[in-house]
Amino acid sequence: MKNLDFSIVRNLRTKRGMSAEELAKAADLTRATIAKIENGGGNPTMDTIEALAGIFQLLPSELVQMAEIARFEETRTEPMKNYEGFEGIIEGKHLIFSNFEMFHIHAKAGAKIKSDPKFHENTAEICFVLSGRVIVMIGEQSRELSSGAALRFKALFNHQISILEKSELFMIHHKLT
Repeated sequence: MKNLDFSIVRNLRTKRGMSAEELAKAADLTRATIAKIENGGGNPTMDTIEALAGIFQLLPSELVQMAEIARFEETRTEPMKNYEGFEGIIEGKHLIFSNFEMFHIHAKAGAKIKSDPKFHENTAEICFVLSGRVIVMIGEQSRELSSGAALRFKALFNHQISILEKSELFMIHHKLT
């Protein structure tokens, strides 16, 4: 497991206010094993990974993912396209990560962004207004958002964002767990 660094265990442990001894006891491991793992050494077995993941209320795969050496994930950035469902003048950037995507949008008054079911699976959407005013409609419900306001909802619901005045906003899609 050369591409893994389980020293993240120290961060998880201290975040929960546990000593290394307490973690070792709770996971039925030795203090020496915990020290080795927290110092980035050793090669933990699946049993050890499962025990530690259980203490931190994680799946073993989540702990392994946290231990991956790559500490950064760079975005793929594309200019906004005039997606189906966009009406009016909408410009910006589309930033794509592995588990979420973000749209930085500049829209003129009167523009509309309508949901497109093919973009949404088990995702949530956050609409964060940086400037201007918009109305977010989800089914029959609507909320007016102005500068500094944000709203989160399940993206599978039919939704529409109507731009009331020139606005800048972030729309973020992320997977639900």
